[in-house]
Amino acid sequence: MWIFKPAMTLAALVLAIGTMVAHADEVVVRAVVTNFDPLVAFVKPGDSVRWTNMTGHDSASIEGMIPEGAQGWHSKLGEEFVQTFDKEGAYVYKCTPHVSAGMVGVVVVGDKPGNLEAIDAALENVQEAKNMVARAIRKMKQALESKGSAS
Repeated sequence: MWIFKPAMTLAALVLAIGTMVAHADEVVVRAVVTNFDPLVAFVKPGDSVRWTNMTGHDSASIEGMIPEGAQGWHSKLGEEFVQTFDKEGAYVYKCTPHVSAGMVGVVVVGDKPGNLEAIDAALENVQEAKNMVARAIRKMKQALESKGSAS
């Protein structure tokens, strides 16, 4: 009986701690032909994005188009990939082999990305498929406006 009581106390403590830990969500972005679906994914800080259906595709952040101090990424070609986003802001990314075909997406972390001006400025330095990157940025801004989140 004396073993049972401490075990029950420990189980109650683990349950209490477990309910206090914030639950992070995972959003799935599918590679579909030469598009990411959804084109704009909205997450909260601490959430993750899982890129699936990645045969022939990768996911790579575009230099200058992520929040200052955030870590960029470049997944392996053809492999499912998960990235956790802790810093609020907009993250513009591409499929390296298909960027010219318009395979560009955006992850928006939080309600009001504070790096939209920096993204607009970085667009000037994009060398490949600038019009496709600009299209993704425009779609992100439209999505933010429809949510009432544009800053």
